Amino acid sequence: MAVTLTTWILICIVTKAATIEPPIIQPFNFPSKPEVGAHIRVPCGLYKGTLPATFTWKKDGFNLKMSSKVQITTHHDYVILEIRDLEVSDIGNYTCSARNSVGQDQYIAQLLLEAPPFWKEQPKDTEAVHGQSASLHCGIGGYPRPKITWKKAYGTQSKDFLVVHNEYKKTILENGTLVIDSLKEADEGVYTCEAENGVGEGIQATVRLSVHAPPTVTSVKRRTSAKRGETAVIECEITGEQPLLVSWEKDGTKLTMPFTRFETYEEANGKGVKATLLISNVQRRDQGNYLCSVQNDYGSVKDVTALTVQEPPESPSDVKVISVNSRSAQVIWGAPSGISTSIKQFVIMFWKNSKVSGKLHQVSLTSTETSTLLRDLQPGNEYTVQLLAENDVGRGDPSDPVTFETKEEEPEAPPVDVEVEAADSHTLQISWKPPPTDTWNGQLKGYHVGYKVEGSASQLAYETVIKTNLREEKTLLRNLRPSTRYSVAVNAFNSAGDGPASEEIVTSTLNGDPPQSPEVKVKNVSQTSVTIMWSPRVNSDASVEQYVLEYVDTDQNKQEFHAPGSHKEYCIEGLESGQRYSIRVAAYNMFGRGDFSPSLVVITEGNARVPGYEPIVHETPFYFRLYFVIPVVASVTVILCVIVVAWACLKRAHYIEGRKAQLYVSYQQRLTYVPPSEISRDSRAVDAAYDIPWDVPNGGGSMGRDRSSYVKLKQGQNYV
Repeated sequence: MAVTLTTWILICIVTKAATIEPPIIQPFNFPSKPEVGAHIRVPCGLYKGTLPATFTWKKDGFNLKMSSKVQITTHHDYVILEIRDLEVSDIGNYTCSARNSVGQDQYIAQLLLEAPPFWKEQPKDTEAVHGQSASLHCGIGGYPRPKITWKKAYGTQSKDFLVVHNEYKKTILENGTLVIDSLKEADEGVYTCEAENGVGEGIQATVRLSVHAPPTVTSVKRRTSAKRGETAVIECEITGEQPLLVSWEKDGTKLTMPFTRFETYEEANGKGVKATLLISNVQRRDQGNYLCSVQNDYGSVKDVTALTVQEPPESPSDVKVISVNSRSAQVIWGAPSGISTSIKQFVIMFWKNSKVSGKLHQVSLTSTETSTLLRDLQPGNEYTVQLLAENDVGRGDPSDPVTFETKEEEPEAPPVDVEVEAADSHTLQISWKPPPTDTWNGQLKGYHVGYKVEGSASQLAYETVIKTNLREEKTLLRNLRPSTRYSVAVNAFNSAGDGPASEEIVTSTLNGDPPQSPEVKVKNVSQTSVTIMWSPRVNSDASVEQYVLEYVDTDQNKQEFHAPGSHKEYCIEGLESGQRYSIRVAAYNMFGRGDFSPSLVVITEGNARVPGYEPIVHETPFYFRLYFVIPVVASVTVILCVIVVAWACLKRAHYIEGRKAQLYVSYQQRLTYVPPSEISRDSRAVDAAYDIPWDVPNGGGSMGRDRSSYVKLKQGQNYV
């Protein structure tokens, strides 16, 4: 019984399975050309198939959702799609699907609606890279299917458009997309997409296609060269959209600026930049491969330049100077080592070492020579010589300098500006300047000063003077005979011997001596004056005719005053309080001025005046007040006038006696002398008599000197 029941169940199952069929949808269609705003219903049922079945609706591949516009009503064996208020957006492909336990089926029907063109995808501006492709989308709907036309602007007017056709690099796809391959700069511009289908008005949209250029190296030298020591220039011309970032590498190592001897700069042009790498003082180690790397927002590029450094030859070796004479020297050398190219010539350079830069001499020699003779050198001078080699690239580095000194010869010229002056009756002072430096022929050791009595048949007697570094040399010839004419000549000497003597100069010693310097003392010092006194030292029969006072303040301002020979005191007035003064005195007689006395340093009383400071005025003592000072001054003035008049009369009498005795026969005539008889007898009469030129006796006479001087006594000074 159990077996029979089981068998029965299996038979039922097999029978039932054999009767279930997969669904097959009955074909359906939408109404033909429905109007906008219409209301349509479309059923979807099974042609055959086993129920139950599940139905779904899709539009253009997407499930339809229920809304106030779209209604889906499901029944036992079919489903109804209801669309209210038809509009352009409802156009599309509608799919009805049915599924049961053993299979599924679907059917697609197209809902078409006469509609003007409309945008499914609004065109927009597009950016692309040069050399690549660009797609300009133009998604348009409408029924009948719109005709799409692309145009490109070539001018500024609305009519300045050309239709774009399918060609070798431009393609218009079925969906209206314009594809441009291998973009160039000419493809950049404004494009218009137009669509029309005969229903309503057509539509159009304008977009801009921007073509961006990645960097491109348009010009670069694959190989370049530079001479060692010069500046190497590596250039890389680049086009592309700015900004362009340029960097350099050498043999794989990035050059980070600033870099020693390396400099980079970019020069903009119309299409890009010209990048330049400068290598100053290029050396052998700079040789290698230099990579120019450029990038911008749209790409990068690299290019390589190989730099070769050309070198001049090495410097000659073992340069030596042999066989040095006074005016020549022989130079020898060895060939350079490590020469890459053959030597064209050697160049020898030499110059004289002196405080003033010596003239550089260059002599070119053949490549086969290894020695040469330097000529026309100056004796007793130090020279420096260097040698270098030259090839097709250029001159190499000079050899190490070699210094040598030529042998000395006697000086070629005598001393210059020789002057001889009688110092006193037994002494002549000789002064001179060295010969021109280029005539020394070595280092001067000193001078020989020769002298003898004029007309004497004897040889010159000589005194040796050691050379100093002064611009002018001086010496004294002592123990000579008074009032005697001597011939004097000077010559220079060095280690090689004596040079030529200067022309002989004849000068006579004096028949008397100028006065010795007086002994000077300070008598009185106040705030604004200093009174000094002196006593003469008589060393000759000639009396003192006048004194000259010289004082210098702290600012080195010098003043001179003159006093008659009879005076032994002098008051210097108008000084500043608290200041330091240096005072000295010299005496004149008929043989000239003697030496100055040692300087006396005197500081006036009181405090030094501070600039801008005005002292507080206190009440003056009675003896400074006018009612006391005026009578005293009047009395003193009368006394002084009497003394001065008496002194002037006495002086005039002495002068007349002197004229009669012909005491000044050897003197030159006084150019501006005023006879004392014409001097007014006022309080300044005596001073005015000394305010005249004083002529110093002629050295050619028996009592004179070689030269004259001009001495003026200061008129209006106060003599004590």
